[in-house]
Amino acid sequence: MDGEKDLAELRQKYYGLFVNLLWKEPEVEFLKSLLDGISERIRGADGLSNLMCEGWKKIQTYLEENLADDVEFEFVELFLGPQKPEIQPYESYYFAGSVFQAPLASVRSFMKDIGLVKNEGELPEPEDTLGFELEIMNWMIIKQKKTEDLEEEKIWLDYQESFLKEHLLVWGPTCCDDIASASKSNFYEGVGLLLKGFLEIEKELFKNRSSKKIDSLDEVRKLYGNIKDWKGPLFEANVNNKSKE
Repeated sequence: MDGEKDLAELRQKYYGLFVNLLWKEPEVEFLKSLLDGISERIRGADGLSNLMCEGWKKIQTYLEENLADDVEFEFVELFLGPQKPEIQPYESYYFAGSVFQAPLASVRSFMKDIGLVKNEGELPEPEDTLGFELEIMNWMIIKQKKTEDLEEEKIWLDYQESFLKEHLLVWGPTCCDDIASASKSNFYEGVGLLLKGFLEIEKELFKNRSSKKIDSLDEVRKLYGNIKDWKGPLFEANVNNKSKE
């Protein structure tokens, strides 16, 4: 993967896509733009990932048959409320059973290590929400793309591997299943399938990069279930209000 700029570009475009879809309610104009070239994306996914191909097809069908404005309402129902949302897209929820738990501190610690700080008021959700974890990956790939030094690029790929194997790849696929199967998912059924297929490809790309393995979600849940002295949430990664680069 080192030095493969075209691969980095493709990965970054997909992470950027998912950030736009899962960070907050997606913009209507952005949703309409997804139909441009979508047939080519479906053909590109065919043979590469059945899930990605199916996801793109469902997104295409939805946007051709429904108003893009309706996606905002679906997003709110699925992820925000006003009643209890159908999906809890937080690492803490999947690892420890509720939000604002020890996994959030772990994500914030990783952000501090790589020099990434969330802008004040940028996103009201905690940093271990699915949309923000996708943005962490997006940000790291942008950093990778900007460097011409192979050693520095390797460092950014090592960071990506760590975050994927310790965080996003542990709980993300299960969250994708939950999104795709939720009773209120229509447009987001396609998004869940598309993201799960993409994460499967990410797993294949990084699985042999080092001996670091990916723990199962059950293993991680047992780990966090054994933490008895958690006082959280911690906010050590937000001490300095710096903007993201």
